[in-house]
Amino acid sequence: MALGKNIKPGKKEPSKKKGTKTIKKADPIAKETEPIAEELSKPVVSEPEPIKPAIENPIQSLNKLNHDLEKDQQIEEHSKMLVVFPVGNEEYAFEIAQIKEVVPVPPISSLPQTKSYVKGVANVRGNVLAVIDLARKFGLQKTLNDDYTNYVIVIKSEEVKVAVASNQVPETLMIKDSQIDNTADIMRKSSNEQNFIKGIIKKDNRMIIFIDVLEMVENEQAVNA
Repeated sequence: MALGKNIKPGKKEPSKKKGTKTIKKADPIAKETEPIAEELSKPVVSEPEPIKPAIENPIQSLNKLNHDLEKDQQIEEHSKMLVVFPVGNEEYAFEIAQIKEVVPVPPISSLPQTKSYVKGVANVRGNVLAVIDLARKFGLQKTLNDDYTNYVIVIKSEEVKVAVASNQVPETLMIKDSQIDNTADIMRKSSNEQNFIKGIIKKDNRMIIFIDVLEMVENEQAVNA
């Protein structure tokens, strides 16, 4: 008997040729997630935040304003330096020579039997001053901010002890006489009580009512005398 005749030959695995590569079937799920994985692996570069403009501190504005009031103003010929502040939806201006100082509002005490536009009296550096609300005096439509008095504009006068209420630090503004519209003469002549209006200032897109605050207060005292 020959050896190996009853042994059934087994199936042989096909031999792999040298140098051939095994090709794997592409995984459709992996293919879809590859771009996401690549995106997540990228370093995150944060864009620099835009630089916000610095907001001027009200105390700095107040100090600058009072510095302008104290120093000798070099005012050009045929020009005026004004102090401008909002009243209702309008802007009003006093000549800087009529202003002593602007201070944060002190406690205001109400007084009975006074005009509706007199908010009360306040002690400013030892001087008792009547605090006037111009929006009430002129019968203007008030804004929400007008209910708050943050500063008082102290009028420079030995005879009249008055301060004007303001909800923000006034600004200083140099204007030329030619910028004052004197057609306001019509308004002044129409009412003796309004002869303190010196004109309307037109600057850029602004209209500012220029008044003589001393004349306004003295007028009021003359009427009530």
